Amino acid sequence: MKFYKLTKTEKTAFIFAIIGGLLTYGFTLTHHFLTYDSMWNQYSDQNMISSGRQFLMFACKISSDYDLPWLNGILAIFYLAVNSALLIRLFKVKEQVVACLVAGFTVLFPSVTSTFAYTYTIDGYMLAVLLATISVYVCLNYKWGFIPSVVILGVSIGIYQAYFSYAIVLFLIYFLLLIVTEEVNVKEIITKAVKAVVTIGSSYIFYVVTLKIMLKLEGETLSGYQGTETVSGFSFDNIGIGLKTAFWSFIDFARWGNVLTTTNSMKYAFAGLTVISGALFVYLFIKNKKYKAWYNFLFVAIIVAVMPIAATMVAVISPNTYVHLLIRMPWAAILIFMCLVLEKCDIKIKAIDYARFVGVICAFIMLFEFAVVANVAALNMNERYEKTYATCVRIVDRLEQTHGYKTGMPVAILGGYPSEENYPKTDITKEDLSGYFGIDGELCVNATEKYAEFMKHFLGVTIVPAGNDAEQAIVASDEFKAMDNFPFEDSIKCINGVWVVRING
Repeated sequence: MKFYKLTKTEKTAFIFAIIGGLLTYGFTLTHHFLTYDSMWNQYSDQNMISSGRQFLMFACKISSDYDLPWLNGILAIFYLAVNSALLIRLFKVKEQVVACLVAGFTVLFPSVTSTFAYTYTIDGYMLAVLLATISVYVCLNYKWGFIPSVVILGVSIGIYQAYFSYAIVLFLIYFLLLIVTEEVNVKEIITKAVKAVVTIGSSYIFYVVTLKIMLKLEGETLSGYQGTETVSGFSFDNIGIGLKTAFWSFIDFARWGNVLTTTNSMKYAFAGLTVISGALFVYLFIKNKKYKAWYNFLFVAIIVAVMPIAATMVAVISPNTYVHLLIRMPWAAILIFMCLVLEKCDIKIKAIDYARFVGVICAFIMLFEFAVVANVAALNMNERYEKTYATCVRIVDRLEQTHGYKTGMPVAILGGYPSEENYPKTDITKEDLSGYFGIDGELCVNATEKYAEFMKHFLGVTIVPAGNDAEQAIVASDEFKAMDNFPFEDSIKCINGVWVVRING
């Protein structure tokens, strides 16, 4: 069967993604790092329907309900490797070096690095990325492919909404390359564009309808987290501010996000790849005489104008949403597009060859730096876990030795992080990781419930949280205000029947 027969470049992309993923995330795969959310997900069915992710629980069932870094991580890398091979097929890549770049930006892009901080769900998320790519491929390569693509993309959105933008950006770069590099008439372009628009629009409708049905069946409501309350109630009254927010969020990420420009070498490589690919794209447009048809100008202008909005679609739907790094996966597709331009400009002119060579070098420099920063992230996550463990041991030891305290009594550990006066800041990675999400910070815990979960799983100690209402009353009391910060003698006291540990004021 031709569909299952891999070309040489597809095999190259798959193997490069597997090897690159294992080498880059190997330390993370073999350690149990934690985030604030990990406290609730040591064992979880991932039923996140209240956050608008009704299909996540099914995607994560392929592994288990446990937070298994090795298994979940390997599955995630495998999904991304298959995704890489499919991108090679979608964009008809023939050069081995470009196949490596496509795979590299798929598996090493910083959005994936940040998602590896959440190993309990990374396999489901990366499956959603693969499904988004499958939907684009099926839609564009089969006459009636847009019909199954609606369901496939709808399921992807229902696993994690951010990959809706990823699919849209893939559609856009496909049309940019189609217009500039192939001999197609306007009818063919419009036909494929209509299929793409139908897939995008209908898949979102499918997502909303299935979400409402499952919310009804489970008796749940949307939590409002990250703008989920706007999923089915989008108002055109906010479209102006949404478009403006999405555009500037796109620009700010490129210039000041400290993700594509974390190091000087990465910054110059990103600038070089952007300028070279942009110039070669214009050269292709002129060389292939695409300027002779007015509609080519129109199509390219529309796609370029829409790209920043499409890549940050979540901000259009909900302008107040925090567009963190996990949502930036469409940028991986944009970097892949730059590499594809290098391949499509395979012209026997010395200046063009030099430009392509420099572009390839810039791309590989970016990939190397992405891998380096991924390991810096692992370094901090490891150190953060160790510091959390040590801090919790000290708190438990003091609490258990305090006269009158017995296991089972309500406890309030207040103040989040220890004060810098008593616990000096030791995060040496903050400058490099400031643009990342879920992997920075000093400790994995910052509230009583999270301290209690950590102590239960990693110290074998039972702490009974007093609850939010009791904590609010304690914080307002004069007794609490008079307490010292941990580890001083007066940092632990029984107030209103609750044993209070004042970590910080």
